[in-house]
Amino acid sequence: MRCFVAMTLPIPSMQDHGTERLLFRLTSMDDLAWWMEYINSAEALRFMALTVGSEASCREFIQRSLDRRATDGSGLNAIVERATGKPVGMVGLLTQVVDDVDELEVGYHLLPSAWGKGFASEAAIACKEFARAHRCAPSVISLIDHENFASQAVAKRNGMSYEKDTVHRGVPAMVWRVVL
Repeated sequence: MRCFVAMTLPIPSMQDHGTERLLFRLTSMDDLAWWMEYINSAEALRFMALTVGSEASCREFIQRSLDRRATDGSGLNAIVERATGKPVGMVGLLTQVVDDVDELEVGYHLLPSAWGKGFASEAAIACKEFARAHRCAPSVISLIDHENFASQAVAKRNGMSYEKDTVHRGVPAMVWRVVL
């Protein structure tokens, strides 16, 4: 039996929301060219069911966010550096069903060229604070592979704690959570 948490839908748009260094904007298929850097990286895709170097996987990844946005307002946003306008990744609030419970996830994927600069933590914290300010849900989670230590570190910097193991869409994952 599916349990519904007090999530406010649709999730408000993070368009033009930002931090000191980053700006959120809606994704579009125009992001295909720069997002291929992510898709071309075997290390970046190590924890994802996408095909390295596949333009079709790139399109599928972006289309999922477009579909989510049309359905419930959630989805990944393109994240760009304010100073340069250069894209650094895709980050956002995603509705998920985890163990038959509706959850709001902070999802983050950074271009390999942007790793190690604190962008993932900065954007993830901005998502958490946005969800809190807009009362989107009582808590947010991140679903993380057991071997993805970099993402686990981002979750910790976002104030999250490991809660439990689960299987999400047929893949084992850790649930990290912070109450808003």
